[in-house]
Amino acid sequence: MSDLSRYLFLAGALPFIVLGAIHAIETPTRPEQAKGLSPRDPEYRQGMSQQTLQLTRRTNLWLTWVGFNLSHSLGAVLFGGAVLLAGRSTAAFQANGPFVPFAVLVSAAYLAIGALYWFRTPIVGIALSLACFVASWLLRMRAG
Repeated sequence: MSDLSRYLFLAGALPFIVLGAIHAIETPTRPEQAKGLSPRDPEYRQGMSQQTLQLTRRTNLWLTWVGFNLSHSLGAVLFGGAVLLAGRSTAAFQANGPFVPFAVLVSAAYLAIGALYWFRTPIVGIALSLACFVASWLLRMRAG
């Protein structure tokens, strides 16, 4: 089996880990914080903390916003980490063959969501990841 296939697979993990970590760092935890993923308007941020959801009054829009962003970050980092574990050695990569098409599927889903809802930086990062996973899969299939 091609070492290049494994290296491309491992490279595909990096955008998810890096972007997921940056996403967590840029998530504000208090309405007073003006960080990358907070609304620009301070009054709007404060208003988010005063609005409850239709689903429940036990939380507010601000807390759900923070929770969504942090859990989204965690998911991206954990996916990248799982890819690193699956490809950590030649033996692990061979044993975890079904994980390669799974990585293609997951990154394609992230790319589709990103194209609809996000901005350029994560779209480019995920597209690079998807390209690495697809190339890894093609090389793996060619090797037989």
